[in-house]
Amino acid sequence: MNLSVKSMFRRLWRQRLFSFLNIAGIAISVSACWVIYRIVSYEYSFDSQLPDRANTYRLVTGLIFDEKGDYNGGVSKPMYQAMREQVPGLKRVVPVFGQWVNTVETKDVRQRPVLVENAQDIVATDSSYFMMVPYTWLAGNPATALQTPESVVLTESRARSYFGAASPEAVLGRVITYNKEKTRTVTGVVKDLGYPSEFTAKEFFRLQQVEYPLAEWTNTSGSDKVYLQVATGADTGRIMTQISRIGADKWAEQTKHWSLPSTVKRWFKLMPFEDSHFSTYISEGNGHKANRSVMRGLIGLGVLLVIVACINFVNLTTAQLPQRSLSIGVRKVLGSSNRQLMRIIMGETFLIVLLAIVVAFPLTTVAYRFLGDIIPEGMLNYTAGWDFVLFLAVLLTGITLLAGSYPAWLMTRVQPAGIIQGQGVLNTGSNRRLALRKVLIVFQFVIAQVFIAGTLIMGAQMNYTLKKELGFSKDAVILVDIPWKLAKNPVYGNKQYVLADALRNETGIAAVSVARAPLSNGYNSSMYEYFNGKKQDPVRRQIFKKFIDTAYIRTYNMQLLAGRNISPSDTTNEFVINETAVKAFGFASPQEAIGKMIGQVSETQFPIVGVVKDFHVRDFHASIDPVALMGLKDVSNGLNIRLAGNDPAQWQATLKMIEKKWHAMYPDEEWKGQFYDQTLEALYKQDRADSRLVNLATGVAIVISCLGLFGLAVLVAFQRTKEIGIRKVLGATVTGIVQLLMSDFVKLVTIAFVIATPIAWWGMDRWLRGFAYSIKIEWWMFALSGVIAVLIAVFTVSFQAVKAALSNPIKSLRTV
Repeated sequence: MNLSVKSMFRRLWRQRLFSFLNIAGIAISVSACWVIYRIVSYEYSFDSQLPDRANTYRLVTGLIFDEKGDYNGGVSKPMYQAMREQVPGLKRVVPVFGQWVNTVETKDVRQRPVLVENAQDIVATDSSYFMMVPYTWLAGNPATALQTPESVVLTESRARSYFGAASPEAVLGRVITYNKEKTRTVTGVVKDLGYPSEFTAKEFFRLQQVEYPLAEWTNTSGSDKVYLQVATGADTGRIMTQISRIGADKWAEQTKHWSLPSTVKRWFKLMPFEDSHFSTYISEGNGHKANRSVMRGLIGLGVLLVIVACINFVNLTTAQLPQRSLSIGVRKVLGSSNRQLMRIIMGETFLIVLLAIVVAFPLTTVAYRFLGDIIPEGMLNYTAGWDFVLFLAVLLTGITLLAGSYPAWLMTRVQPAGIIQGQGVLNTGSNRRLALRKVLIVFQFVIAQVFIAGTLIMGAQMNYTLKKELGFSKDAVILVDIPWKLAKNPVYGNKQYVLADALRNETGIAAVSVARAPLSNGYNSSMYEYFNGKKQDPVRRQIFKKFIDTAYIRTYNMQLLAGRNISPSDTTNEFVINETAVKAFGFASPQEAIGKMIGQVSETQFPIVGVVKDFHVRDFHASIDPVALMGLKDVSNGLNIRLAGNDPAQWQATLKMIEKKWHAMYPDEEWKGQFYDQTLEALYKQDRADSRLVNLATGVAIVISCLGLFGLAVLVAFQRTKEIGIRKVLGATVTGIVQLLMSDFVKLVTIAFVIATPIAWWGMDRWLRGFAYSIKIEWWMFALSGVIAVLIAVFTVSFQAVKAALSNPIKSLRTV
């Protein structure tokens, strides 16, 4: 056995170029597969250890405004009480309502003050939550920990952040003050969940049992979640019918007090809990989610890369078989069976794959650094136990069988008689097997060209999203958010306006507005109505609201199509709307809209005084919506600062001046100004992640395909050695011979281009449908991908082609 292993290593060393190419190709694909496996296994591990997971559901809300549907991850707060009382068959109803806390104050074990601002991961719930989620209790009783309104339960990590190294028992009874007024006593400490979970809360209040007013039935917040656990075998369809009936009755009761248009609809959906982590279509304010389609795409990508690597191995290995024909023939003459010969190739394949897996580990580390923010947060700290060993074992076995079977079978086709007669080459059984290798090369380049075209199109779309006209000017604009705690603090009340006035007097500043940026993640909308005097029923439309000041339109260089800007005011008393809102209300033109009265349903109406050109308030995945700009001083907590000039060096001096004035106004608050361009780029984080993955896959596919192409070039040059020698004797030039050898490979790449083009078009067309505004797929994108593939192929085989063309014809024609 040791002798066989040594023989394999000697063989690999003698053919070290091909060994390197084989190991490199498989190592790259294994590294990519390992990264993909880590990502996919991490995403699918979310809440995998939740007891009774199959019978656990989330209730979510579906909403339609003006024929535009959306899902909200929350439900109306009173719903959980109604379900407990009116829906039989429910084993457990668990409310988990997010809490907004500005400040947390307490004292550690040494009585030193502890202050935490903008505390996160705090929810209000009851004891049913701890029956559903399997926390390990380190101190306290799960049945009684949330019995009183003043109680709070902490996770171990949160207790440590407040009280240091104090034991869980020592933490019990500690008093914590929230928002400087509400005190709570720690009644329990639980161990943090040891697996990925959407239950990220670290502080638990008791949810008060109150009688909610009727209006609460129409309010839906994504932070107010409700989970259900049903009895085994329960009829979920019947349960959903009963829940829907409760919601419909309350909705109908509410509409008696507040007339809602027929374009507004609401319903509920019972979502299996195993789908919750993958429900990217649901609007929720926080929490990490994964797209199941993306996960499947990653799995498919991993399979493709393995197949490409196996094809590469097959081509490189079969390219060497003619040179091994003599030793193979001798083995056969000496009595080696076909099984023994196959065992040799399979053994060598196993060794190469094993070495490739070893090499893949440092490559994986490099891949993690390259992928950066694409890697899900927490993935690198997550260990899947022995699953990764099983995965590597399956990968090792699978690649060995896929890559080694055909070369091993081909090895058994050597005819000893041909060797003895002096033929000296492998009898491949006609050009059919060479054709098979060409088919494999075509398949490789089909994959490579699909990825190349995808890279070009996705890159063009990403560039389009950042360069397209947005309806406002975003260049040289600095955004600064005034923290909520400062905006609502009487000590700092309205200081953002004082700061804005001070900045307007500086020469390096072109304009300052106190408002939210036009396009951002945060937005809100309400139902507005217009009575046109001709019809009895008003025109009602869902309108996106932007609270602005008089400098807003000038700061962003928005174009007024009709009317004027809003007048200075602390309250809303007039509107500037966009073109889409003009059409939504049925006005024939922007000029006709001026002077018309609109307002929220059942509230005071105010005149439209201006119309601006359409601008984007959401990213390019969504179409432009009706928008109303209005004044309201109390909700304006952001600074929009346009810098003067176009000199970045001058901007740096201006930024330092702004930061200095910021600290003079808010001495204890960190300056966090950011260019608007950077904020907009963050909106397309997932799209850029997808694009980077495609870029990486393109690079991997091209590298591996080129290795296989190089192997085929070696094989062809070896088989046509005598032909090349004869052509040179007959006067063929080096250029002519190089063109002859390259023409075959260019044909293969061209065939791959013809096959890959419709596939790439179909895939990219589906991807672009996710954008309301996208580029048009042009013919030149596919032509460019084909040219790139041809150039890569020519570069890959040129060395071997030139080498063969420069060879001495006397040596090539010499009888072996």
